[in-house]
Amino acid sequence: MFDKFEKIILSIIQSASKRKIVLIVTLVAFILSILMIAPSKMVLAKMLPGKNNDTFNIYATLATGSSIQQTKEVTDCIVAYVQKEHEVVDIEVFLGMGSPLDFAGLIKGSHFKNSENVAEVVLNLTKKHHRDEPSFLMVQRMRPVIVKNCEKIYEDTIISFVEPPAGPPVLAAIVAEIYGSDAKGIRKTSFKGI
Repeated sequence: MFDKFEKIILSIIQSASKRKIVLIVTLVAFILSILMIAPSKMVLAKMLPGKNNDTFNIYATLATGSSIQQTKEVTDCIVAYVQKEHEVVDIEVFLGMGSPLDFAGLIKGSHFKNSENVAEVVLNLTKKHHRDEPSFLMVQRMRPVIVKNCEKIYEDTIISFVEPPAGPPVLAAIVAEIYGSDAKGIRKTSFKGI
């Protein structure tokens, strides 16, 4: 049996036309196998595992020229749906601006928002060990409902959900701006917290 296999391999190696056929067949099989990975779902690829955050943001962007009242209507619609969630501890709405700078804001540039047609809704959730549903599954469940019902209020409205990206562990920052005419008093007041 091994002799037959050896003769077949030798005949392929010694013939230039057979080598080309084997090369082409192998290349086509390789390309087809790669193209079939996604449709057949043989390999489900995901770059990073879903994070279970204690917060996520909802960005609302209306058509350019929309008023702050129109933006507020859209955010009121979003908040109405979000308030039904038991895991939501509190909600912060920033109309016409982005939320205070955080890690997501550094990456997305959301702190540069300054227009009447934009808003950001920040949701703070219960701690992850007190929840059965991770935040990324909560976002996947809420997104279609909110987008379907709140984007249609005004034409060209875009609502997007943003979870804080994976990054280095950071401590929460508190920024205080201290103003006054007495430089020594400002310095003394600012160093009390350190």
